[in-house]
Amino acid sequence: MTATGDGRVVSAADGIADQRPGEIRYQPPYGNHVFLDTGREIVKLAHLRPGSVTVAEGDTVRAGQPLGEVGNSGNSGNGTEPHLHLHAEREGVGLDLAFEGMSGRLYRGRTVRG
Repeated sequence: MTATGDGRVVSAADGIADQRPGEIRYQPPYGNHVFLDTGREIVKLAHLRPGSVTVAEGDTVRAGQPLGEVGNSGNSGNGTEPHLHLHAEREGVGLDLAFEGMSGRLYRGRTVRG
């Protein structure tokens, strides 16, 4: 998983165990994560694999820089499989995301390979 754009890491965690499939865990919600401040929005990447996060709070990152690997940490629903929670917001309001090189619409449960 790589940085979506240039920015500064405003929060990062990397020591929370992955959930076992079928086990529900309510805390901590984001698990291992990286939050980036791009200067315009905050981008949140959550549920990363423990031991894989490569940045720390305060680091400056460039688009495409490796940040971590997809995992199943934190409150990741029913914990059935590794996945990435990606969220972007501006002034607390969620933003619609667009992805290059991908056809069709995004929906819960769709598998995207890159």
